[in-house]
Amino acid sequence: AGPGEGRRSRFVFAHPDLGLDAASAGSGYCSAIRIENLDAMSISVADACASMGVFPESLGDLVVEDSSTAYLIVDPEVATRCIRILPKELPGRGVSLAELGDGEVVPDGTFQEMKLSKLLERELERKKLAKGYVQFG
Repeated sequence: AGPGEGRRSRFVFAHPDLGLDAASAGSGYCSAIRIENLDAMSISVADACASMGVFPESLGDLVVEDSSTAYLIVDPEVATRCIRILPKELPGRGVSLAELGDGEVVPDGTFQEMKLSKLLERELERKKLAKGYVQFG
């Protein structure tokens, strides 16, 4: 991996006196969504999310368990939108999404890069400039 291609992580620090276990401490910071009947190797989940208004700032890792099941880590504020709209954005039949419940964990798998296509990256930059955002550097 070259510069700028590192994996993103979110660390949750909690005081031990609060009595929070790892699951409840992290629940406000990320949600895990199971995606079934997905051909994860042939599509970009990041592009599909961006097309429905969920941008990389709200996305975590995509863990591919097998050829048809993957797990997407997202900000809890966009989890419901992803579950409702993402099946319509992803190609294929019978694509289903469900948020993992308490006690369920994301299994081991391979990580898929969550990169936007160059075309979408340029479009997002153009929209930022149109809204008046200025980039320094």
